[in-house]
Amino acid sequence: MTSPDNIMFRVDETSDLPIWAQLRNRVAYLIRTGRFEAGEQLPSVRSLAADAKINYNTVTKAYRDLELAGLIVSIRGRGMFVQKGVSIQEEEESAIDALLENCIKQYRAKGMAYGEVRAHIDRMLENMERQAYEAEEERQSYGAF
Repeated sequence: MTSPDNIMFRVDETSDLPIWAQLRNRVAYLIRTGRFEAGEQLPSVRSLAADAKINYNTVTKAYRDLELAGLIVSIRGRGMFVQKGVSIQEEEESAIDALLENCIKQYRAKGMAYGEVRAHIDRMLENMERQAYEAEEERQSYGAF
């Protein structure tokens, strides 16, 4: 059985992104941060769908999009693998970091100390995590998997 900490992907019920896009973004992040290395095999479509409790076709669509983006490659009969030569630090992540840095600077300009900014961001993350957890609990209470 997979523990909650070992799950590669969990649906964010509070997100307005389709599930396949959430999965694509998560796998791309794991590749770009080195969690999956060049040449490493990704979980099979079936196993990932079962672990994440999502439709097989959703995983297929996310993997197809990652393949079109050049992050992964399909080897017929063997599965999906991380493309060799994928850049660890991608421009997209750098752009997001720049947005976060700008937000921190705005909090500082408002008069907040770095520790206060950190505490504020931690509270925001805790609230987002709680909302996602509550949404998942609600979804399961309806008997949906």
